[in-house]
Amino acid sequence: MADVSADPSLPLDNKLNVEWIDTLLTNIKDELPKICKYEGNVPPGLKLYSQQPVLLYRWYNKRKGEVRTIYRDSTGPYYEVGQTLEIPDDFEGWFELVPPDFGRVKYFESIEEVSKTMPMKFFTRTNLSGICVNKSDDNEQTYVQRKIPAGTVLKVDSTFKAKWRTCAEIGVMKKKQKEWTTREIQYLKCIDNKEQEILIPLTAKGKFHPVYQKGSSDSKCVFRMKDILKDLTLPVKVRIIYGKPPVVPCIFTGMMVIKRCITEDVIVGSTITFKRHALFELPVSDDVKICTTKSEEQFIDMKSYKDAIQLCTKYSDSYSSLIKLSPKLDTDHQMIQHIPTEKTKQIHESLKTLDLITNISLTDDEPRAQFMESSSDDTVSEQSLTLGTLVELKELSNRTSMMC
Repeated sequence: MADVSADPSLPLDNKLNVEWIDTLLTNIKDELPKICKYEGNVPPGLKLYSQQPVLLYRWYNKRKGEVRTIYRDSTGPYYEVGQTLEIPDDFEGWFELVPPDFGRVKYFESIEEVSKTMPMKFFTRTNLSGICVNKSDDNEQTYVQRKIPAGTVLKVDSTFKAKWRTCAEIGVMKKKQKEWTTREIQYLKCIDNKEQEILIPLTAKGKFHPVYQKGSSDSKCVFRMKDILKDLTLPVKVRIIYGKPPVVPCIFTGMMVIKRCITEDVIVGSTITFKRHALFELPVSDDVKICTTKSEEQFIDMKSYKDAIQLCTKYSDSYSSLIKLSPKLDTDHQMIQHIPTEKTKQIHESLKTLDLITNISLTDDEPRAQFMESSSDDTVSEQSLTLGTLVELKELSNRTSMMC
């Protein structure tokens, strides 16, 4: 995640003459942020930062899934590989359940198909174009084109029919005449996360999934991690479709098995005495001994301390919600094989490790969500909506009436 080689130019513990006071982790919850050092029975992945001044910044209570990556080469079976990863329930990503044949989950191929089932919400893996209709001061309806990027979730409202009038000149030279034509187009009215209404033509093609709602049995659904941990029976195999990749080097293919759910208190902090600051997540445990400084005065003016505060202020919340390597660094797993229970109906691609490692620092942008597919997921180009003059807009049906 970061260059963590020690910087001899920074004053270390013994040069600072820090006076440490033993305390309990639970005693500093209301005193954060605070400069501390920790030691004792520390998870292996955090020993690198132990017994030195670090900034403990913010306390979180986290519900997480402990997962292992599933790997398959071009000819072999599926195996669990690598160390345990942790995915918090507030991870902002989308998952599909791996079907019995280990293939890909089906999806709606057009907005018309979405309109036939009218799910509460749907997720688009395709860039779309729609229109937003407004009324002017003189009560005339006007519209503006709106682009909807892949990765968007839309709430389904109703279906509409619009009449559009267009004019074309026919003939030649002085004998040109205007010819008016009227055509009808049907739309699905959706609402985005800003509560803006958007009309999407039913003819739009792409890849669309209903968003899981409690009790739903639609195999096309996509899930948030919080719903998987809350509503599904573990272990369960999933494939990540969209989200932010891990922030540490690890084996990661996008397909994984969620083994169990854990809930724990953690503190996000930052190193101070390294060339490049590293964020970390320290589990709150009675086995970890904490020492606080009697005075932080000598740290206040240090650039490394100010940078650590700035880094944590900017990224602690987002860092706490990302996929991370378990600090246990468990490398003693048995080789567990997974066998499809149905013959695949699709052509398999190899599950290769994805080069998606991101970085967090003051000089980098925050990691961005992306589609995590071996082949591009994407994206059909948006339709151009040259429509003419809007003559009439009429609701055909709404989701509430269809659900009755």
